[in-house]
Amino acid sequence: MLITALASFCLIACSGEDPVYWYDAGASEGVPGSNIPYYPEKPGNQDATKDDGFTPAGYTLVWSDEFDSQANLYSKWNFEKGGTGWGNNELQYYCDNGVYGPTGQQTASVSDGTLKITAYKVKPSGQSDNREYISVRMNTKEGWERGYIEMRAKLPVIKGCWPALWMLPSDGPYYVMDASGWGGEIDIMEYVPNDHPNRIYFSAHCHDATRAAGEDTGYVDPKTGKKYSYCQFGSISTPGDWHCYGMEWTADYIRGYIDGKEYFYAPNPRPTEVYQYSWPFNQKFYLKLNLAIGGDWGGDVAANFTQATYEIDWVRVYQK
Repeated sequence: MLITALASFCLIACSGEDPVYWYDAGASEGVPGSNIPYYPEKPGNQDATKDDGFTPAGYTLVWSDEFDSQANLYSKWNFEKGGTGWGNNELQYYCDNGVYGPTGQQTASVSDGTLKITAYKVKPSGQSDNREYISVRMNTKEGWERGYIEMRAKLPVIKGCWPALWMLPSDGPYYVMDASGWGGEIDIMEYVPNDHPNRIYFSAHCHDATRAAGEDTGYVDPKTGKKYSYCQFGSISTPGDWHCYGMEWTADYIRGYIDGKEYFYAPNPRPTEVYQYSWPFNQKFYLKLNLAIGGDWGGDVAANFTQATYEIDWVRVYQK
């Protein structure tokens, strides 16, 4: 979950079937003449409540968590803990095993077939690293190289929340700008109500395509010469309702989806060779679920905040 200064991203013109449109300077966002990338809603028949997902043809399920028991949760996920700010000046303390010791509050619980990741406001103490909020950050014990990954979830819409589904390299490094060039991060879904109440962000970060490398960096299609930003957004009117968030990852591209509708595209700029600085996505990555509170992007927390829940129906991994 890198801080991305999203409002200032640059994106090279797209056309045809591309879901992203670019306008010239001189008008407001989403209106012809704007210099801000605009992601229009495409007409379609996708059902936002579809509970079996939008898996492309040709893929086979290789891993899933349907969140049918607390025991399965512990067998498939590891839990991080601490209140270090996590590189983004975040305000929460992450609880080991999804339980806050002093009060017994469950920040990760399974009931009625879904996972509830719940952030609470608490009295700061040494057991919360003097943090005022508690939450969860959990990682799959397995990793995968390529495939189609999808989650069905309801997102918390309270200001200050920052839920995410993302990935890091299974064997490290975990820093995108690592000198080896093998650092990478895939943000399948990030949502920040303080940034915009109806935007979902997808990012594919690497050494040569991330904010630290320059806000106009991205991925150049070797066939067309078009350039695509490493971070793009889509719009949904009801983020607090059930929606499916997916990614297709191949040797040639990464695509992001909301309810089966593509809104992110990053082509491999050098598909015939291994060049980790611009495409470290030829190694295993593991999945991460978390609900951050506040921080450099999460922003100010609602004054009346007491708790917020990020509810997940399932997470599934498919491969060919």
